[in-house]
Amino acid sequence: MVQMRFIFLLYLLPFIYCKELRYALFTSGPTGGFDSSGAVPAIELAEELINADNSILPGYNLTHTPVVDTMCDRTVSLNEYFEATSLLQPTILGLLGCGCSAASEPVAEIIHHNSLSQVSYASSSTNLSGRKRFPNFFNIYPSGFSGVLVTLIRYYGWKRIAIITENENLFTDIEQSMKTALMNSDIEVASSMVSSEILSNTLNDPDTDFFFEGDDYRVFFINTHPDIARHIICEAHMRGFKHPRYAWITYGWYEDRWWAGEVNPECPHDKLADFLHRSLAVIPLLSYNSADPLRYSKLTIDEFRSLYWQRLDMSAINYTTVFLLPGVAYDALWTFAIALNRTNEMVGSLTREEILNMTQCGGTDEETGVEWEVVSLENFTYSNQLMGCIIRWNLERTDFVGVSGRVSFETTGSRARSRVLIVQYRLENKDNVTKTAVAYIEPVNDLLVYTNNQANETVFPSSEGGVPPDGTPVTVVITFHLALVVTFYALAVACITYSTVCLVFNYTQRKKRVVRLNSPNLNYLIIIGSYIMNAAVFFRLMPSTDIIVNATRCNLATLLNTIGYCLAYSAILVKLGRIHYVLNNQKTTRKILKDWHLVIIALVFTGIGTLLSVLQVSIPKLQPQPYEAPNEEPPSAPMNEYGLRIKEVVLLCYDPVKTAASIWFIVTSGYFVLLQFIGLILALRLYKVNLKALENSRYIIAAIYISAILLLIIVVSVFTLQNLHNIIEVVFSGTLMVSTTVFLTMVFIPKMVSVYRDPEGEHVFVDSNNLAGNLDTTTMNTNVTAVQSKDSTKISQLETKIATLQRAIRRYQIQEDQSSSPSSGVCVESRKGSDIPLMTMSLDRKGHVRVTIDDAAVSPPK
Repeated sequence: MVQMRFIFLLYLLPFIYCKELRYALFTSGPTGGFDSSGAVPAIELAEELINADNSILPGYNLTHTPVVDTMCDRTVSLNEYFEATSLLQPTILGLLGCGCSAASEPVAEIIHHNSLSQVSYASSSTNLSGRKRFPNFFNIYPSGFSGVLVTLIRYYGWKRIAIITENENLFTDIEQSMKTALMNSDIEVASSMVSSEILSNTLNDPDTDFFFEGDDYRVFFINTHPDIARHIICEAHMRGFKHPRYAWITYGWYEDRWWAGEVNPECPHDKLADFLHRSLAVIPLLSYNSADPLRYSKLTIDEFRSLYWQRLDMSAINYTTVFLLPGVAYDALWTFAIALNRTNEMVGSLTREEILNMTQCGGTDEETGVEWEVVSLENFTYSNQLMGCIIRWNLERTDFVGVSGRVSFETTGSRARSRVLIVQYRLENKDNVTKTAVAYIEPVNDLLVYTNNQANETVFPSSEGGVPPDGTPVTVVITFHLALVVTFYALAVACITYSTVCLVFNYTQRKKRVVRLNSPNLNYLIIIGSYIMNAAVFFRLMPSTDIIVNATRCNLATLLNTIGYCLAYSAILVKLGRIHYVLNNQKTTRKILKDWHLVIIALVFTGIGTLLSVLQVSIPKLQPQPYEAPNEEPPSAPMNEYGLRIKEVVLLCYDPVKTAASIWFIVTSGYFVLLQFIGLILALRLYKVNLKALENSRYIIAAIYISAILLLIIVVSVFTLQNLHNIIEVVFSGTLMVSTTVFLTMVFIPKMVSVYRDPEGEHVFVDSNNLAGNLDTTTMNTNVTAVQSKDSTKISQLETKIATLQRAIRRYQIQEDQSSSPSSGVCVESRKGSDIPLMTMSLDRKGHVRVTIDDAAVSPPK
């Protein structure tokens, strides 16, 4: 019935006289990079229906100039445009074309100079968006499809996708916009290019690899025509790349049973139907209800397809794409005709001033000052920019539902996005695959919404494997080996127990002379540092796969290690510093360093290290956040049940790639190295000291040497054993525990032995050959009460001198007037043969008596 009505209308058309309105029709034939010639029958169908509709452009007959093949070439396209707008040709009111993005771009840049507008039905490039460069260009081809793919991938938790693209301008432009959108959304994307030559290739050829088998991609989007898509799924079927281990996405505008065309005998229809089970398809433009007739053409989508097929069969065009491009081209002409119809209505019903106020178009040529007239469409000229502006203004306000869905434009001239339908192929029985609408994607917020009572479980049932993987290796976080954790936890407990023993000894024996000589107050700092460093082991080796827990343990372990090490080592360092100070400052006026002085110095050293560590764990860029490092130790299982590679990783606290964290690690390590350097200098200067009272210095020096070696081991291991998490923790945690144990051992074990052998400290001080050159009595008062000598001869001589001096003071009296003169003195000469030596007595500037004795004449006492 519809066909009879259509034929009747065509019969009446020649008898109706109408004024002609021309437009240029540019397409791209099979000789170019993209064949859009299949759009011509759809445009001609729309043209005939428009001319038959009295409500659209009444009194006018819309017709196109001879079809131009631009061959998808910019130079050809420009030449043909100049030819179409020359004075020798009839005036056109607009351009439909130019068949592809490459041919459309140069024309779109200059067409506004002729007051013309261009509506493109086959330009997919996003570069054509923008009013500054293309003020009169309108692209009706679907835009924003890349955003749809991003939404779909994100919804199902995929992080990577492979795109197989046909080497044609239409599909390559789509691929480029897809890749840009996917990469901007942090989605890994790979792409491969295929051409029609693939149809003649041998199936299952190992040299044919557009599936990225080496990279193990599992989600594929086929960006091709149906015949090539059929060949691709045949290849995939032969290689076993099917659900539930793989996910496939195709276009939804392919014809029904597109997979059932001519194909290799090794891929029968039932096998390909089974292969497509659970695959998805997207329709870039949603036709809301194919049963409802369209507003303007009065056709349903099914009627359009039927009429298009008839025209395509009658033409000499060899074109197979049924829905997408012909439907868009059909709507493109309707878009242009509706805009011309509204312009015609405005010209016939409104005054020039009313039109200028409504459209905000300029009515005067700025260069010449000539006012443009509002004229009828048949009187349009290329120089009348006011009429060109009115037509463009009406194009911008296009809004109707066509074969390809809702047609409207954004401010950039690109087609406004509409809902995108997601359908799924489902195998009902052998060789019977149905397409079920499962969801749609809202264009405003890119939100996927299930429809028809669908859900994740119905789209990808868990009984069939659930949502297919995207090929990303399954990340398995490997924690520390259980034996390692148990062993080091036990060692940490043992070290804490050892620290407690030292604490009890230091407290209970603090009044013993042997312990007092060891500065018991400083010993508390060493013990506290040992406690803290051993506690850090529990955090460093905490077995957890949670990223937040690991971040916490990394920061706490870093902070505790720094504080503990600084406390213990600073206490050792100031002990050694005091010994150096005493031995090199023997003046009686020097300041005596007490324990509380040294405690403050040690706390300052610790505070600096703590500040560095606090900054590190507080500033995000410096934090030792755990990062996933590949496990360099042998993997436990290479594949899981879905054939996915297992990527074993370890969560390490230090990321060598993180520049700021690396620099701060070097700064912190540099501070530790500085402390070690100071300790080594002091140790080298004191290694020859050989005093019984300072015997403890030898053990402290030994602790300094051992600590320097252990610190070097830690720094080297961080950079060389980074990914060997078990080994590095053995080295790191083990080295720290050895360091604390060495500190405690060198400080307390010798004192424990001394207390056991000499509880009262009676034999603490023993003279040394170096005593006269290194120490005097006053010097040793800081650490030593007195120095006793076992040499009886020297003791006798000293006793004689003391007795003689006492007798001399009793015999001589100093006159009172001598005390008033600071520089006066008295010289007393002893009698010859007397046992009293020659003495000279004087007062110094401070009023102190100075006695000089020449004991050369002193006879030994009887």
